[in-house]
Amino acid sequence: MRRGFLQSTTVRLALALLLVQVAALALGLTIIHRFTEATILADARTAAEVARDDFAEEYRREGEAGLVRTIRDRLAARDDQNFVVLLKGPGGAPVAGNLTQWPATVGPAEPWRRISLFRAGGLAAEEMGIVTTRLPDGRVLLTGEVLEAQAQLARASQAAFLYALAAGILLAAIVAALAAWILARRVDAFARAAAAIAGGKLDARVERDETGDAFDRLGVSINAMLDRIETLVGELRMVTDSMAHDLRSPVSRLKAVLEQALGRTRDETAATALAGAIDEADSLHRLLDTALEISRAEAGIGRDQFARFALTPLLEDLAEVYGPLAEDEGFAIHVDSPGELDVIAHREMLLRALSNLIDNALKYGGGGSVIRLAAARGEGSEIALSVADDGPGIPEDRIGEAAKRFVRLDPARGGSGAGLGLSLVETIAHMHDGRMTIARAAPRGTIVTLCLPIASD
Repeated sequence: MRRGFLQSTTVRLALALLLVQVAALALGLTIIHRFTEATILADARTAAEVARDDFAEEYRREGEAGLVRTIRDRLAARDDQNFVVLLKGPGGAPVAGNLTQWPATVGPAEPWRRISLFRAGGLAAEEMGIVTTRLPDGRVLLTGEVLEAQAQLARASQAAFLYALAAGILLAAIVAALAAWILARRVDAFARAAAAIAGGKLDARVERDETGDAFDRLGVSINAMLDRIETLVGELRMVTDSMAHDLRSPVSRLKAVLEQALGRTRDETAATALAGAIDEADSLHRLLDTALEISRAEAGIGRDQFARFALTPLLEDLAEVYGPLAEDEGFAIHVDSPGELDVIAHREMLLRALSNLIDNALKYGGGGSVIRLAAARGEGSEIALSVADDGPGIPEDRIGEAAKRFVRLDPARGGSGAGLGLSLVETIAHMHDGRMTIARAAPRGTIVTLCLPIASD
């Protein structure tokens, strides 16, 4: 059994439930067995004591002859073959009874005790319970019961115990497995909702079964919390989207005014300043455009435009479009993609994401020579769509920061970037129920991979 399997809380809960049920069953069966055994022994003791008292009374009324006659009549007529009796004379010799001799270890006034003795004609010693009493003239009387019934009970009880325990363990295992399955199924509903929300689906909710039990009430509370979070995030997105949208027009007008001023001035210093201001206006405009794209992608706008298409032509188109620019920067673009890979996606958004990655490779892959666009089957039902360069790469300890918004790992080389490119790519991946990973390429460079669900037939 694997250690990871035992570390599962559900498995451990099921095992604990199984152990408790088995222990309770074993305890219950043991108590029943002991109680039954004690009851039968008490009956045998009562029979021996009653016989002793009856014989003693007969001796007081009829003397030794009457007692001997009564003993013989009782042994002859008695259906209970387990009855034992022995009358010992004053000299120690047996007078009447079905035991061969008086046991040496038994005294004349013994309370109930268990002992193994030979009956007359018996081939082996038998376990029996006996009591003894001294009669007035020195004779001693022993009465008792062979405990064969108890031995049979013990054997039957042991067999019943084992059968009942085996059946109980089977039922307990079924109950424990059923309980674990029900618990896991209920917890899975929460896990699925959490995973969906972590993947960007803020409208995901915990599935309820409307039973009103503790899990259902917990689901109601969590869904209410998610409703509130979704509302707040939506309001924040709306504010961000509105601000970005409203700022585009003033920036466009500002750029137009600056371009007009640049066209009219003859002062070189002023012209340089105006050109710089126009560049900044362009940067601000691109930043606002990107912020709007991220906001809309996070809101799921455009999901209705998802369509199925092959990846290889898409990558080849990108390579053709960026080929001249890459060549000017000293790069060659290679495409590595099998022809049969299809994806269901927003084509324009996916092109936007891959274009961003190629732009990053051109900006930060200085010193490299190749940009590789690749598509391949990834883990499970995923397609791995990657862009890799062979430049210096992102330092290992800063890879985690690369996709954070407005983070520029190397501002000195970043040009006009605002630190939103990878954030947009990651948001587009989430929009497609996928994810983005960043890693160092081998032997050098950076590889950014979009893992997207493969299109099912």
